[in-house]
Amino acid sequence: MAVTAMTTGVASGAGTAVVDEVRQLVRGGLERSEEGRGALRRLDAEPVPDGAADDVHARLTALLEEDPEFARRLRAALEPAAPPPPAAPPTVHQQINIGGNADHSTIVIGPVELPRTRGVLIALTSIGVVLAVLLVLGFRSVLNGLTDDDGGGSQGSDGRRVTALKNESDVNAILPDSGALPGGWVITDPPDVNKGAIYDDCGQACTGALFGGTVRHEMEPSDGAYFAVETYDTAEHAAARFKAVRESQNRNTDLYDPMSIDPVGDESIAYRKKIVNASEAVAGARVGTVVTWITYRTGDSSLEPADLNTLTRMLAERAQQAQNGEKPFARAEF
Repeated sequence: MAVTAMTTGVASGAGTAVVDEVRQLVRGGLERSEEGRGALRRLDAEPVPDGAADDVHARLTALLEEDPEFARRLRAALEPAAPPPPAAPPTVHQQINIGGNADHSTIVIGPVELPRTRGVLIALTSIGVVLAVLLVLGFRSVLNGLTDDDGGGSQGSDGRRVTALKNESDVNAILPDSGALPGGWVITDPPDVNKGAIYDDCGQACTGALFGGTVRHEMEPSDGAYFAVETYDTAEHAAARFKAVRESQNRNTDLYDPMSIDPVGDESIAYRKKIVNASEAVAGARVGTVVTWITYRTGDSSLEPADLNTLTRMLAERAQQAQNGEKPFARAEF
C-alpha cells in the first residue's frame, strides 16, 4: 500500500508515466521470487518496519545482477528519449531541484516533474515518496554501478562498495599472504579456494555462495591463525550465512563463550573456546557480500582480545578493498 498509494498520489504531471512504468517493472520483477515478495510485503505493511526499503533495494540489486534483460528494461524506463534542447539551461537530473516562480514552482526528481503544492511537500516526508525517489534515483545509480567498466556495485557515501566477487582470484587475493602478518609467521596450509561454500553441508544458509577459501599461518612455538573467506552474490545472502553461523555458535555453549571485541565490518562476533592449557578464539565478520572467519590460538592462556581484533579487522579490510576494486593490501600489526 505504501509504495502504490504514495507514488500514485504524488507523481502527477509529466513524470507520471515514468513512475508508473518503473513501479510496475520493479514490483513485477520482485514478485517473481519468494524473497522479493517478502521484501514487498514488509514495505507494504502498516506501519512500515525499519529496514523495509533497504530490503527492497537489496533484492532489486540481486535481481539486476541475475537478470540482464530486466536491467535493460528498467534502464530504458529510467532513460526516456531526450527532448529537443531547451532555450534555458536544462535541469540537472540525478538530484532534487525545487524552483520556479511562486505560481508555477515544481519539484524535479530525475525525469519526474511534480507540482510544488502543500500536499506534495508533506508527502515528501513519507516512506512512499522516499521509495519513489529511490526508484528514480537510487535504482538508477545501481543500474549504472552494475554496468560500469570497473564492474562495481552500489557505493556508499564513504566510498565503500558492496559488490559480488565472482572470481576465484578475488578470494585468493583476500586471503592473507606472508606479507600480511608480522615477521615470524609462516604459511603452513596454503590457500585453498573452491566454488561454493567452504562446507557443502550448510544447506539454504549458503544460498548464493560463489567461492570459499582458507589459509593457515603459524608461528613457533604454538601460535596459529586459520583464515576462512566466503563470497556471496548479494549482501543479503552473505548476511543470512553470517546469521546462521552465529546462531550455531550461540547454541554451542558447552564449547564456546561469547567474547568482546571492537566492531568490525557490517557485523561481527567473537567467541573464546573452553580448552585447558591453551587459548583459542574464533571471530567472524561480514563485509558487504563477504563473510570472514578466523580461528586464533596461542600455546598458553595469554590470548589477547586485541590481537584477535587486529587479525579480524585485517581480513575484513582486505575483503572491503577487494570489493572496492583494489588489490587487498591490509596487514596485521601486533
